[in-house]
Amino acid sequence: MVVARETIELAYLTAIQYLPPRQRAILILRDALGWSAKDTAGLLETSVASVNSAHQRARSTMRARLPPRRLDWAQATRPTDDERSVLRRFMDAHDRADVAAFAALLREDARQAMPPHPLWYHGREAMVTLFARYIHPTSPNYPGQLRWVPTAANRQPAVAVYVRREGDDRYRVLGLNVLEIQAGLVSGITSFGVQLLGAFGLPQTLPPTDEFPVDRGPSRGRQLSPPTKEVP
Repeated sequence: MVVARETIELAYLTAIQYLPPRQRAILILRDALGWSAKDTAGLLETSVASVNSAHQRARSTMRARLPPRRLDWAQATRPTDDERSVLRRFMDAHDRADVAAFAALLREDARQAMPPHPLWYHGREAMVTLFARYIHPTSPNYPGQLRWVPTAANRQPAVAVYVRREGDDRYRVLGLNVLEIQAGLVSGITSFGVQLLGAFGLPQTLPPTDEFPVDRGPSRGRQLSPPTKEVP
């Protein structure tokens, strides 16, 4: 049985990493692939009772990890014009190191995750504090000059991040931020490392000029249309 990729969203993929390997396997076999407890037990060479117990514990963990408003999984669609507008404002806030503008984009109950690392930031205040710690050149954790390339992942708006560190002559890929947007505000950010960027057809480096232009709106450069991809 094949699971429609559109139905598996990033919040789920992030939360499932917190399960022990056997619980993760049982949850996928039972809930995603629709296997019976008996068939699952046979594959994993364990008892039906053990499968049922592990399945229950896995579901309990997932309920605790997933945002309550996302427990009903809807089929994802491509990013809308409104979502792309929010993405442009997100990039502009970073370009200007504008903490207030970044805060204005977030829901009060927004959260940020950085899988596979067990790092979670809950609420607007925590996410704004994180943003302020690295975005300005005088910030203690400033990584270097940043550039942004808009794309999409799992039918959600996303942006690839590049950094040009002191003494370097190029921007080098840093990671991927995938945004969850509700009612015109960012309700979640999932930040992935460089291991995913190859699947998006995006370059590993960018020149220090605008040879790789980014579309930020009607008057800000040529259109860039990186391919939309599903996160593996």
